[in-house]
Amino acid sequence: MVKVLEKVYEISPKTLAVVGAEVKGDFFTRIIEYEEADDYETTWSAQKVMDTTCKEFGISLRGLIEGSRMLSGITHKPPIAIDRLSGMYFFPVESPLRKSCTWIAHSHVLEVEKLDSHLTRVVFKNGRDLILEISYATMINQLYRTAQYRYLLSNKMEHILEASQFVAEAKWHKKHR
Repeated sequence: MVKVLEKVYEISPKTLAVVGAEVKGDFFTRIIEYEEADDYETTWSAQKVMDTTCKEFGISLRGLIEGSRMLSGITHKPPIAIDRLSGMYFFPVESPLRKSCTWIAHSHVLEVEKLDSHLTRVVFKNGRDLILEISYATMINQLYRTAQYRYLLSNKMEHILEASQFVAEAKWHKKHR
């Protein structure tokens, strides 16, 4: 049996959204990047794209979801921090365990506009936009919950960094510079 290697699809700090879809039982994902010319589609599910990216940063999507739930207490559709340093915070617009789940990059959202009872327009800071079948209230809730999660995670990291002075390697680096 010949096994063909697939391209590894990975999102980055330039990613605005990972838009999953299911058509007749098949999944595909559109990755919306900062520059429209960099957008691409894949036959991978959105869940696989997100999980692959998370693993590139040393943890699975499921691990990030569980950690987010534990820290924030958010049990449904918790946001995740793929990489705090580069600002890669994403939130799902539906259950993150669904293969067609769409993920939005929190750092890139400028505003949210209600179009209909279950149709919302997300405007990104660079002027690009995305229309989603989600209520305005749900989208605003996800934005606020992600902001709260970022705050909680930032505070936790601040306390950890204060304690890092007690790590042997940290002291060694300070003495020998």
